[in-house]
Amino acid sequence: MNKRITAVTAIAVVITVITFLFSLKCGVWETSWHDVQMIFTDPENFPAFILRQLRLPRTLLAMLSGAALAVSGTILQKVLRNDLASPDILGVSGGAGCAGLALLIFFPGFSHYLNAATFAGAIFAAFLIALAAWKRTLSPVRLILAGVALGALFSTVSGAMISLNPEKISGVMEFALGGFSRCTMSHLSTSLPFFSAALLLAPLLAARMDVLALGKEEATALGLPVERNRIMALALAALAAATAVSVAGLLGFAGLIAPHIAGKLLNTRRAMPLLILSALTGAEITLAADLAGRMLFMPRELPCGLFLSAFGALFFLFLLLKEKEGEL
Repeated sequence: MNKRITAVTAIAVVITVITFLFSLKCGVWETSWHDVQMIFTDPENFPAFILRQLRLPRTLLAMLSGAALAVSGTILQKVLRNDLASPDILGVSGGAGCAGLALLIFFPGFSHYLNAATFAGAIFAAFLIALAAWKRTLSPVRLILAGVALGALFSTVSGAMISLNPEKISGVMEFALGGFSRCTMSHLSTSLPFFSAALLLAPLLAARMDVLALGKEEATALGLPVERNRIMALALAALAAATAVSVAGLLGFAGLIAPHIAGKLLNTRRAMPLLILSALTGAEITLAADLAGRMLFMPRELPCGLFLSAFGALFFLFLLLKEKEGEL
């Protein structure tokens, strides 16, 4: 690992820790740094107990969701060889969100199965995308086109469900916009195994992702079973995105922005360092967006997803302007 990758990753870790601590401290209910310290040293202390039960799971889930979406986006961009590939643009998040909304609207008594519903929705979406794109092989271009088309279809179905059930809108609005205000220790304990599986399995595919990024002919010449590994990578990306959606709802842009930022900072195409820095970057920006939603309009909150969408739009406008300047 070269010095640039080491230095950038170390700085990202420090920024993530600082953002994590500020997320624990800041909110409508005023707390001190001593209270934050007590979370780890004296959990029986009353302010620390409240922080441990409310802010700690919210903070951890925001970090894990951002990291999972970023890893999902990195996998898709590498495997499909397209810098605009991400779980929301390809319809994987849309399928997970559509299944989650259907469960919350029509079967609210089974909301504890939200993880299972969103994962089933993501896998079903990935299956439909692969089926629509299949023509003797899984072409990356056809996968992206099929994903965009089916993603629009899932968004239409989700919007129709919300519009036709206005009396239930308060219970599903945060899920539709993306946020963490209802996250508890129960959500953390339920989703942690899925987050762990997605984030720990991704590095194991890093070497294969590098080979897949060379193209089908080169990967086949190197002895890699292309279709099997593409399907494995898509399933892992779906798992990561579905777990994040089950916790936070429909968070846009996190899976698209973080890999771009990581790639710009590292100046490398290698999958392993990109996965690590993308995960850290996704955790940072999602946590920062959640913190902004809590702090800017106190005592009211805005969902994290609104800030991520705004940041994503500004980020890509900035990239577009920089590209124009470069051409001029």
